[in-house]
Amino acid sequence: MRVRRRWWAVGAALALGWCLLAPAGAGATEDLAEEYVALGDSFAAGPLIPPQESLDPCYRSTVDYPHVLAESLRVKTFRDVTCSGATTANVLHTPQRATTPGLPARPPQIEALTGRTTLVTVSIGANDIGLATLALSCFNALPPPAGRSCKATQTEGGVDRGARLVDSVAGRLADTLDAIRDRAPKARVLITSYANYIRPGGCYPAQPVWAQDADYMQGLVNRLGRVTAGVANQHGAEYMDFIRPGRGHDGCQLNDNWANVVVPGTTLGLVPLHPTALGERNFARILEEHLNDEL
Repeated sequence: MRVRRRWWAVGAALALGWCLLAPAGAGATEDLAEEYVALGDSFAAGPLIPPQESLDPCYRSTVDYPHVLAESLRVKTFRDVTCSGATTANVLHTPQRATTPGLPARPPQIEALTGRTTLVTVSIGANDIGLATLALSCFNALPPPAGRSCKATQTEGGVDRGARLVDSVAGRLADTLDAIRDRAPKARVLITSYANYIRPGGCYPAQPVWAQDADYMQGLVNRLGRVTAGVANQHGAEYMDFIRPGRGHDGCQLNDNWANVVVPGTTLGLVPLHPTALGERNFARILEEHLNDEL
C-alpha cells in the first residue's frame, strides 16, 4: 500500500510539474510578441538600406534588425522609432529635429513605450560621445608616415582620451535603462553592442585604416560593449553582444560583411561604419535565438 502511494505521489508531482511548466513556456512566447518597441540610433535604423520607410531625420529601413525580428516573432503590435543620429537624450526627453526645413521633429523615443510593452530593444550610446567622428579620424588614404595616427592623437601624453570618452557614457546608459523600466515595467529589455567593424590589424589598403588605428578603433567599440554590458547587468536589462558573433564578417570581408568600414562591400549597405542589410538580418537572428533560448 505504501509503495502504491509513493508511486502515485511521484506521478502526481511529475504531472503537476508538466502542467506548470508547459503552459508557462507557451505563454511566455505569446506574451513576448504582444508589443515590441525598438529604440536606438542609426545602428538599429539601417540608414540608406533600401527600402526606407522614413527619411530625414531618421533614415530608417524596413529591413533593419527590429523589423526583421518583429516579423520573425510575429509581433502583434510593433513600433520602430529608431532614428539615425539619436543620442540617449533623444531617447529620453529631447525631440530629434530634421535638417530639412518644414519637416516635423520626432518626439522622444521613450514615448513609444506603454505599460503593455512586452519587449524592448535598444542600441544607443555612440552618438553621445561622438564615437563615429573619432573613428572617421582614423582613416588615412596614404600609408605611414603620411597622415596622422588617430591612436597617437588620442593617447598623446600618456592619457587615453578615447577610452575616457567611452567610459563617460555609462551614467547616461544607466539613466536610459531605468527610464525604460519605469515606463514599460513588464518588458524584457535587450540592449545591444555595436559591431565588429574591422579585423585585428585591419586590411590596409583595402580599407584605409592603418593597422594600429584599426585595433584602436575597434578596441573602443569593444570597450563600449563592455561598459554597456556592465550597465545592463546593474539595471535590469539583457546585454546582447554582436561583436563576437561578427568575427569574420567585418568590413574587410567585402562579400560577407555585417558592417562597413569605408569601402562598401556587396551585402547592401553604403554608410561607413554602419551595418549592412546582411548585418541587420544576422543581428535579428542573434536576438531571436537568444529570446527563444531563454523562454
